[in-house]
Amino acid sequence: MITGYNTDVRYREKVFHVQTEDKGLTNPFIESVVYHGGQVLVAKRSSYSDLIQDGKGSEDISARMDHQHRMMIAAIRAGKLDAKMQEALGPFVASGEETGIGAEAVGGLLEMARSDAGPTLDQVILEYLTTEAQQDQLELALDDSAGLAAGNSCLLQLRARSSRSGLPVSGAQVAVKMISTLRPPLMLGEGTTDEEGSLEIEVAIPEMSSGAAAVIISASSLIGSAELKQLL
Repeated sequence: MITGYNTDVRYREKVFHVQTEDKGLTNPFIESVVYHGGQVLVAKRSSYSDLIQDGKGSEDISARMDHQHRMMIAAIRAGKLDAKMQEALGPFVASGEETGIGAEAVGGLLEMARSDAGPTLDQVILEYLTTEAQQDQLELALDDSAGLAAGNSCLLQLRARSSRSGLPVSGAQVAVKMISTLRPPLMLGEGTTDEEGSLEIEVAIPEMSSGAAAVIISASSLIGSAELKQLL
């Protein structure tokens, strides 16, 4: 299983979290989910069984994950997911400045997408990505989440990197919290990434006799913020 991607996207005065995961070779799907406030708004699942059949490895799977993750981010910023998100959140209004792309450009993209003779949705989004590519973003990865369980103590190995260059991001402030339906948020640990963008945090997760809980790992840096969520 390949480490996934997590990105916070600010759009129309709201922050949406995009998470893309590899479901594993026994279930060869790439799943991207858009959250707001812990609520699932949109989900996209695509198979990569064709890569396995062609003998491709983790590098090709990771490249497809990265492509799908960026497509979802671009779809949010280009307004492609508005209808689905408004089903859950109700109407929300934004200006071109808030979406990060001018009103004329958004209108042009939508007209291109509506035209049967024009480019496909993927092509429209990829065209939008050329304008978005100059914006660097923070990516946060957890090397192994197997130990994240109620009642466990484990060593979290985290890595922060630039989405544009792939280079490590040092000095990122990382906090690990546990949230649950039974108690207030609990800080489990915090720290700062080193010159290689790495950080190890020892955490002890309390026992849970009932209720739902999750571990939230958040990071902030000069190039933005990122967050990981793990249900317990």
